[in-house]
Amino acid sequence: MLRIYHTAVAGGNVLSVEGVFSAPDESNYEGRSGETVAKKLFIAPAQTTLVTGINSSAVDLVIAHPIFFNTKYRKIIIDSEVMTIIAGFGTTLLTVTRGDSPASHAADAAIYAAYTYDSITLAASDESGDDESGWLTYAPDSGGSPGSYVSSLSPTSMTDPTSDSYTFWRKIIVPASTAATRNATLRHKLTYNATEYAA
Repeated sequence: MLRIYHTAVAGGNVLSVEGVFSAPDESNYEGRSGETVAKKLFIAPAQTTLVTGINSSAVDLVIAHPIFFNTKYRKIIIDSEVMTIIAGFGTTLLTVTRGDSPASHAADAAIYAAYTYDSITLAASDESGDDESGWLTYAPDSGGSPGSYVSSLSPTSMTDPTSDSYTFWRKIIVPASTAATRNATLRHKLTYNATEYAA
């Protein structure tokens, strides 16, 4: 349930879904021979917000974005209450079982996938045709600027789903002697191990 986002504030600006992503960070990568373009992106746990507040007995949640679609990852956390999704995967209406100490939660309260992550790896993938994954390289963020670019990154483990994130830079280089091109097959591939979070 880690996602790649355009901005540090998550929600509707999610780029990724799962594994090899269904959308790159731009609709197409466009460029001419030798052209280089860098962009800052963010890795963070899947997250959205409550549309309407709930009391301590509510079991239906209206959420802002339908990002909890994978039935393998059923745990979410709102404030400090961990809940289990039992229905509504992939929609904006979730049905949950409540945590050990159910509480009221206000509208706009943040909702996170309640997991920790380790063995995180970010690399490029080309979905079809010639393998052009070498056009994409990655660098960790260094005070708002990219560090050294490499073919893959291994971000540190994320142990708090409510606050941990990782900032990185993506660079695409169109090789010299390549005609003007639009590449729609390049993707970011994010792999990791997920463990349920104990609040």
